[in-house]
This record gives sequence, C-alpha cells and structure tokens, in this order.
Amino acid sequence: MSLYTVKYAPTKGSEVIGQEKSVDSLRNFITNYKQMSNKVALVHGALGTGKTSAVYALAKELDLDLLEINSSDLRNKDAMGSFLKAALGQQSLFFKQKIILIDELDNLSGRKDRGGAQELAKAIESAAFPVICTANDIENKKLKAVKKKALCIEFAKANYKEIATFLAEICKKENVPFEEKALTSLARQVDGDIRAALLDLETLAAQEMVTFDDVMNLSDRKRTDTILQALNVVFKSSSAQNALRAFDNVDTDPGKIMLWLDQNLPHEYTSPKSLAKAYEHLARAEIFNSRIMRRQHWRFLVYVYNLLSAGISTAKLERNPEFINYKQPSRLLRIWQAKMKLAKRKEVVIKYAKATHVSTKVATQNVHYLQRIFKHNPEQAQAIAHDLELSDEEVAWLRK
Repeated sequence: MSLYTVKYAPTKGSEVIGQEKSVDSLRNFITNYKQMSNKVALVHGALGTGKTSAVYALAKELDLDLLEINSSDLRNKDAMGSFLKAALGQQSLFFKQKIILIDELDNLSGRKDRGGAQELAKAIESAAFPVICTANDIENKKLKAVKKKALCIEFAKANYKEIATFLAEICKKENVPFEEKALTSLARQVDGDIRAALLDLETLAAQEMVTFDDVMNLSDRKRTDTILQALNVVFKSSSAQNALRAFDNVDTDPGKIMLWLDQNLPHEYTSPKSLAKAYEHLARAEIFNSRIMRRQHWRFLVYVYNLLSAGISTAKLERNPEFINYKQPSRLLRIWQAKMKLAKRKEVVIKYAKATHVSTKVATQNVHYLQRIFKHNPEQAQAIAHDLELSDEEVAWLRK
C-alpha cells in the first residue's frame, strides 16, 4: 500500500493545493521558455507547500521528461559544472522536451560548496531546456547570483481551510470516519505543510476514527515516542552502524536531542569511563551545533548527528541490561523556572525604579534591600507593597 504522500501526490498542476497563481506562472515559464528573458525559475516557499510536487505534476501534465538533482549532491563548482554541461545540452532519451529540476538550492553551504550557485547562474545562459530550482529561503545569500537571473515564483503556505477540505476528500476515499473539527484542527496544526498533514492523517487513519482528541495529542505523542525509541536504539545498540540512523525520523532539533541525552546518560551508562566518553562526544556535538548557529555552516550537521548517535552509542564499554525509564529533560523546566523568577524580579525592579526616580540599573543593584525588608519587617513591607502596587507573586518573590 502506498503512503498517502505518494498516493495523493498531484498529477497535474490544478491539483496542487492552494497554489493556482504560482502553478500558472510556473506552467507559463515552462511552455514559453524560449521566449522568456529569465532562463531559470526559482520556486521558493516553506517546507511542504508543494514546490517539488508542482514541478513533477506539470511534467506529467505537459508530457515532459524530468531530470532531478538535489543540490546537496552538487557540492562545489566543479560538480555543478560537470552536471550542468551534461544535463543542459543533451537531448532526452526519447527526443522529448525536458525540465531540469535542482531541488533545495539553498542547501549549498560552506567553503567546499563555494562557486556552485555562481556556476549554475553562468551555465543557465546557454541552457537548451528550462531549469527550475527550489529553495526554502529566498533571502539566503547563496542564492544571490541565481536570483538575479531568475523568475522568482513564491509558493505561500496553503490556507488551513483548503488543507482541511483536501484531508476530508482523502478520508472519504479511504472510508475513514472523521470529526470535522479534527481535520480542521489538524490543518491548523501543520501550519501550511501539506506533506506533514498527509503523514499525520495516515497515522490517525490507522485507528477506527479520526477524532479531535487524537489530533490534539498527536504532535506531542509522536515526538515523544520517536525520541524515546531513538534513545533506546542509541543506548542499547551493539554497533555504530545500528545507532547511526537513530535520529533520522525524530521530529526534534539537535539542541533538544542533546538535552534528552544529557538527562538520561547518567542513568543508562553506569561506568565512569563510558559516561566520560559519551559526554565528550556530546560536548563535541554541541561545538559543531554552535558553529552552525553562529556561522550557518550547515555541513557540520552530519557531524552533530554522527556524534549524538554512533558516537555516544560506541562510548559504552558494555550494554546496560536494565530497563531504564527515560525522562524528559528537567533542564528545560529549570530554565523555565529561572525565566519566571527573572520576570518577577524585572517587574519589581521597574516599579521600584519608577517610584524612587532612579534607573533600572540602580534599582537592580539595590533590590536586595527590599528583599531584606520583606523578610524581616512585615509592617514596612506591607506599606511598600501598597505603594509600589506589587502583586502577590512579586511579594512572594521578595520574601524568599
């Protein structure tokens, strides 16, 4: 049985949800390519909005051959040049017109990828066939060279009502009972990502009925179940190869995965040597992740996941045979509590500064005097609380 994402993929342009004008612009580019001043179309928009699906649908509709390459496979100027030289000038095997699709162009990154986008911009001048690139972020600096020569076509997030209608049609075709508000909620929850909506619907359709309560619980349950399964694979695997793909389907960013590992490592690895080695890998992963955030060196992402999966898995001297009940990171709770505490202090400081006609900096430095008064002089504290119009929570904070 095919996945819903495959089974209900659009086969013509009109079936792409919520993108009528954008699909028309893309169709016009393909059919009138030789007369177009722009020799490449840059289709951009958020994940799951149908960019790649629309290109495939139009290729079927217009009976064109489609040659697709992912930009991550064209890592530098030489690789991009070799591919384009072969692809842009060669006739289709069956002498049909064709489309060249370069998917996720904004994935080009870092020093090793330098020149790739520039080489593409140069090569499309002599292209014998229409070139279509997709990108999630149109403002990415790496796209500058291509953007200058491109017809930019935006795929906006689909309206939740259109997504809900689409999901209802699928339910009827699959004979799956559903609550209307369940599909509406699911459509809102995916924030325009139709691919995510289809995957979630297929998960829910395995039950007797798609209900509102199931939709409400789906997102958190799916994330938690997946991360728990991934942790079990990493901690219990006997080989690096088994652990390497543990986080591939985890709908959680690397930073949160690190928090989960940090929380549960001491309970799983009882050997000091194993624990030290595991934390060494965790620390190295954090370094690479910081470089990604700071410098946008996304090529480091593979190192992050390798360290978090195979690295931590191979750090153990032997597998812990005991069942460990993995827990959510308590550090997140502590961070939230700290933020709440600082928020109360901030409000007290602002009121104190306003009443005493000093800066918030000075008030912050002197707020400890208020704390001593509230701890040791209830009568004076009550008067101050009245004058500053302090809330019960703020008074409670000063008394701690």
